[in-house]
Amino acid sequence: MLVPAKLNTVSGLLVAALPAVAVVGFGSALVSFVGGRTEVWRMADTAGPYSLLMAAAVLGVMVVLSMLLSMGLTGRHAPLVVLVGIAMLPWFLGIAGTDEAMERVLAALPDVGSGDALGVLVAGTGEAMVTRLMGAWASAALLVGVAVGLVLLRGRATLVGEGTGQLLGAALSLVLGSIALLVALEAHQLFQMLTTLATQSAEARAGFITSGTERLADLHQLRWAALGLLAVLALSLVSWQFYLRPQAVSQWAGSLVLAGLSAAVLLLDARPLELAAQGARDAGLSRTLLPLLVSSGASNALGTLPASNLSSLGGIRSAR
Repeated sequence: MLVPAKLNTVSGLLVAALPAVAVVGFGSALVSFVGGRTEVWRMADTAGPYSLLMAAAVLGVMVVLSMLLSMGLTGRHAPLVVLVGIAMLPWFLGIAGTDEAMERVLAALPDVGSGDALGVLVAGTGEAMVTRLMGAWASAALLVGVAVGLVLLRGRATLVGEGTGQLLGAALSLVLGSIALLVALEAHQLFQMLTTLATQSAEARAGFITSGTERLADLHQLRWAALGLLAVLALSLVSWQFYLRPQAVSQWAGSLVLAGLSAAVLLLDARPLELAAQGARDAGLSRTLLPLLVSSGASNALGTLPASNLSSLGGIRSAR
């Protein structure tokens, strides 16, 4: 049973409030980043019921994480894999929403004409990115909150070397949160680029796509660097815990499970764009931008397509 510490101290209140503070702070930053509340409501409308589901999930995760972090004030530390795993739940939910939206888009492709297929696929992929954006952004906030909480709880460590393990865990959570934030930025870039492509004039389209894919390429490079750092931290955490207490299987095995969980969410996060690329190939649209994004490439392949091929992006509403 989860029994939080008595919150009659400043440190207790601070630790308990960390998840909520992180979510509110990141939420305010998101409103500013996307261009105001009107744009946020537009994205929420695009996500549909998943918006409410996401809000409920984030609220529930905030409460649970507050309780788990508060336990650390009594010396009963929750396992790192539990803290990080719970913090990643909105990300998983966002991926599931994007995956479902992509499957609906692909199912609708056979029912549209060949001239409209590209428009439906491009706009549908852009709109599908919204739940991925919401989930990754929320998890980034929660993971940062967990990282700060672990640092604050370091002084409550009761076993030799436990404080160092908590710092390694905090660093791992922070890096994983950074990756989630990069994923959210990529999803937003795709949403903005693919849903507004048809509004660009034929002359401006090539430059619009080129600038967008250059930003995506920069995000991919940062993401690969963060993944390398995440792998190093995961290996260091497992090695440190195994070195201190090799007989405590639950400690170092839990870190292995955490590494596997991180790998799983990253693999699942790539699935929606892989579906888009497969749909492009099946529909004979292999020259679209989407297969290039899956392989982390960046080019202006769409800039060579006639404007008429992108004239029906609004048709995706009927497909979803």
